[in-house]
Amino acid sequence: MSLIIVWFSLTLPLSYLVVAFGLALAQRRLLYRPPPEGVSDPTLAPEMATIRQGPTLLGWWQSPPDPISPILVFFHGNRGTLNRIATKTAPWREEFHLGLFLATYRGYEGNPGNPSEAGLYDDGRAVLDWLTHQGFSAERLILYGESLGTGVATQLAIERHCLGVVLEAPFSSIPDIAMERYPWAPSRWLVRDTYDNRAKIGDITSPILLLHGDADRTIPLAHSQRLAAAAPSAQLAVVPQATHRNVSMISGQVPL
Repeated sequence: MSLIIVWFSLTLPLSYLVVAFGLALAQRRLLYRPPPEGVSDPTLAPEMATIRQGPTLLGWWQSPPDPISPILVFFHGNRGTLNRIATKTAPWREEFHLGLFLATYRGYEGNPGNPSEAGLYDDGRAVLDWLTHQGFSAERLILYGESLGTGVATQLAIERHCLGVVLEAPFSSIPDIAMERYPWAPSRWLVRDTYDNRAKIGDITSPILLLHGDADRTIPLAHSQRLAAAAPSAQLAVVPQATHRNVSMISGQVPL
């Protein structure tokens, strides 16, 4: 019996460490999930131009309908594709008379490089720099983040004052999500890409809208409630019965 106790006392901690180490090594593969189909088909959005910077695809672009229209800059989630978000945002272009830039990231859409928090911030900056070079100031931009993209939109909104920020199904931080999903592991201390939206959102000077479904099981509503508490000026719109993927569909429109 004593040998069994000794065996368990040695193997259980070792197994725990092995699993925790495995999570630490695999975390970016869990966080960033470029779809296996690879590159989106630009012919499905013929009204949009393909914007490249060297070998890197920055995204798809449609000019605003007039010189004073706002421009929505959309940062997609961890499984996003340009085809999907082009379909999602197509009604908004007509209804709200917007210019539209659908951004993507390194490691997605055939882009070189591997996604990371610092890398995605740089990709977002490249998009805003491109718009600046086209003569569009940050004051005309609405930064729209979806799920993982809310981390990119939040960071950029701190750096550049814009017309507004919309965060759809945002998270308070990646460590918070990790602790919820892996409560038995030291997740908070293993996370490399933190996207700490809760620590940052109070520094945004632009108007903020938080859009969240109350049936979202991927990122629960509590995350938006934490962000609203950290930024009292932010508006929280809770969409009844909406899940992580259909917030804008059930709400009927993006409330700009």
